[in-house]
Amino acid sequence: MIGRSLARFLMTIALLCASLAWTGWVVLHTVADPTRSHRIAHAVLDDPTARGQIADDLASSLADAVNTAAAAAAKGTPVKVPKIDGNDPTLRSAVASALTDTRVTNNLVDALANEHANLLGVEPKKPAAIDTALLIDTVSRGVSVANPGLAAQLTSATPKSIALPDVEIPLAARIRRFVTTAVPRLAIVAILLAAVAFMTGDRARMLRRAGTWAIGAGLMWVLLPRIAIWAAEQWAPGNAAVVRALLRGATGVVTAMATLLLLGGIAAAVAGFLLQRLASINGEARAPFDPKRRDQTTSPSAPMTAGWRPFTGRDLPRHEAASTPARVDHRM
Repeated sequence: MIGRSLARFLMTIALLCASLAWTGWVVLHTVADPTRSHRIAHAVLDDPTARGQIADDLASSLADAVNTAAAAAAKGTPVKVPKIDGNDPTLRSAVASALTDTRVTNNLVDALANEHANLLGVEPKKPAAIDTALLIDTVSRGVSVANPGLAAQLTSATPKSIALPDVEIPLAARIRRFVTTAVPRLAIVAILLAAVAFMTGDRARMLRRAGTWAIGAGLMWVLLPRIAIWAAEQWAPGNAAVVRALLRGATGVVTAMATLLLLGGIAAAVAGFLLQRLASINGEARAPFDPKRRDQTTSPSAPMTAGWRPFTGRDLPRHEAASTPARVDHRM
């Protein structure tokens, strides 16, 4: 009894360590992975629908930047500078075409990746800036035929580059280093404690508990991206494709691991159930013969004819044998 209680306690600690290790592993392979930014950005830009949504937002931002620069250049002069409409279909189409240019996309991806790495404290720090001149040159060539005036406005007064904000989270690098060290240690502790619990406790129950944990952990991560996509489609349909592409780029490895965890959990739970059923069958087969049980006519471990002999009054208790007439042999 004490051994089983100890095994249950050890399995509880093991599953707690496993939960912490799984959470840390997920963090290291998503938001805390400095190499993930390239995959995320390329996943977004490679998706036509997501690229179109990004182009619409970028066209509005580009128009605002050009209008601000033009107004600053014309300040103090009587010249009235016309404003660029960020919803202009020609401008949006040109921006969408520019996002298919590898020079533009590589510059955007590098800037975002460098910003992410700097945020996580990866050394050495790299410059995170978007080459606005390259982007505007590509866009202006795209609109030059349909709207030459818009092309001239784009190239008139625009900064050469736009530096991304230098965001610093002091604890980000420290947390990342701590999680990187803690995850393998927690995983080893969880495996060792689970092995001890399995060897000293009810093996069927330990298997079922481990399987249930794995099913829950895997199923939660498999469902979370789908829930996020559904929520984006309901409340932000204009960015649903971007959210879908972001999740595909950020969770590819984690989703595959979660699927394996789910399948392994199902296998462990089924194995625990079968092991318990087998132990129950073996226990019934080894149960001693109980003459008081009406459904048990003979010992399960002995043949039906084992120890058989003719019925006589001596088979009954003494007070019943006295009231039983003696058996008469009528043979000649």
